[in-house]
Amino acid sequence: MGFPLVRRPLAGWLLLAFLLTVILPFVLVVTRAPRLEVQPPQTVPLDPGELPVRVYIKAADRVETLPLETYLTGVVAAEMPASFHPEALKAQAVAARTYTVRQMRVFGGPGCKEHPEADVCGDPQTGQAWASLDDKRREWGWFQGWRYARKVEDAVRETRGLILVFQGAPIDAVYHSTSGGRTEDAAAVWGNEVPYLRPVPSPDEQRSPHLRTTRSLTLADFARRLQVPAEDVARLPGDRCFQEVEASPGGRVGRARIGKATFTGPQLRERLGLPSTWFTCRRSGDRVEFEVRGWGHGVGMSQYGADGMARKGSTFEQILRHYYPGTSLRPIFSE
Repeated sequence: MGFPLVRRPLAGWLLLAFLLTVILPFVLVVTRAPRLEVQPPQTVPLDPGELPVRVYIKAADRVETLPLETYLTGVVAAEMPASFHPEALKAQAVAARTYTVRQMRVFGGPGCKEHPEADVCGDPQTGQAWASLDDKRREWGWFQGWRYARKVEDAVRETRGLILVFQGAPIDAVYHSTSGGRTEDAAAVWGNEVPYLRPVPSPDEQRSPHLRTTRSLTLADFARRLQVPAEDVARLPGDRCFQEVEASPGGRVGRARIGKATFTGPQLRERLGLPSTWFTCRRSGDRVEFEVRGWGHGVGMSQYGADGMARKGSTFEQILRHYYPGTSLRPIFSE
């Protein structure tokens, strides 16, 4: 037996009201609520070219933060003639990048000692030379400016992120203008043996204006600069400038003595204002005449030597392996 007819509509309406006022709002709230899901961590690859480098700009006397590869275009433009072969410019870009990464505090480097707030100093006396590409364009002139700027930018772009390492760590990628025919041992200049900074031949420097040069000083100026008694110089036999000369591992002047005073090759270069430590000298009348080979400390890559190698067909990888023996190329960030 069923419900009386008058009760069926009432029961239905009560059920419908319950569904509309209680069940339906709950369903809507649950279905529209945001889902709380644990998202996997996002890995964003870091472009090494965008690494921020704090640079002390000598001309402006301030520290600026530049992307690594932007900074490097200024170093290559300032450190190496843009007329050089593209492979030499690439070698310079890798050496400059390696030097920079080794200096950066984010990688545990010492930064710029003269300006502690900077990673690197834009000064060749305390680090690497640097100039803005706009300034270099104006210096190169309207005709060559854009072409040279493009060569520099290409050298940096085509070696993007590459550095030189030895036993897994960035090397001390020092370089100089002209070796004079053979590079020098790091120990002869800075006192520390470095396996990849040993003397190597550098025969392709004929285009360098610094390959062979001369200098001249009066005997009085020579004695004054070395702070030795003039009579000690006058008593030297024949046309000699020193009593004893000891060669460095690279064949340069390693040490020399006058009377009781002994000097290292780098000390003589600095005090006498000579282009390098590879020199011979003789006294002539009241003067001291110097014949000098090369320009710079002579350690690491010879820039004119790199250009000469490139013009003979060497790639930037071959140039770097020659001047930094035992090292290898790798990206800044590698497994």
